[in-house]
Amino acid sequence: MTERAESRVRRRKLLVELISRDEISSQNQLRKRLASLGFDVNQATLSRDLRELGIIKIPLGSTGSRYVVPGTETPSRRQYEETFRRLVLSVDVSGQLMVLKTGPGDAQAAALALDNMRMPEILGTVAGDDTFLAVVREDTDRAALLAQVRSLVGLPH
Repeated sequence: MTERAESRVRRRKLLVELISRDEISSQNQLRKRLASLGFDVNQATLSRDLRELGIIKIPLGSTGSRYVVPGTETPSRRQYEETFRRLVLSVDVSGQLMVLKTGPGDAQAAALALDNMRMPEILGTVAGDDTFLAVVREDTDRAALLAQVRSLVGLPH
């Protein structure tokens, strides 16, 4: 194994340890913790590590969210709704796609929250950095769904 590959393996093992042990809510926090332990990584590398390790953010109710290793914690529907409400800034519908905007870096957590709210009208989501799409079932009353989702996040219908 090359030195670079060994470093990646050590860094990823450390990521899992930090996330399992501490309440870490942002990539910036994580980068600082890694740097203090001798691993200076850029945002792109950290994002790739998190994605490839399957690490996700879960809601902590009204106090924010934190990274977790999958399978270690299961939030309640209320926590997902609170996270969704806190992160989503705008909602619109075009055809069978609902377009939802968030702040930078929040789309994945908001999409995960919506997926886990298990709304029967939503087939699934695809998230970017600050925008995500929710695919709406064909037979759904899109105006009613739009009003319901806007109400969930406290936006005018």
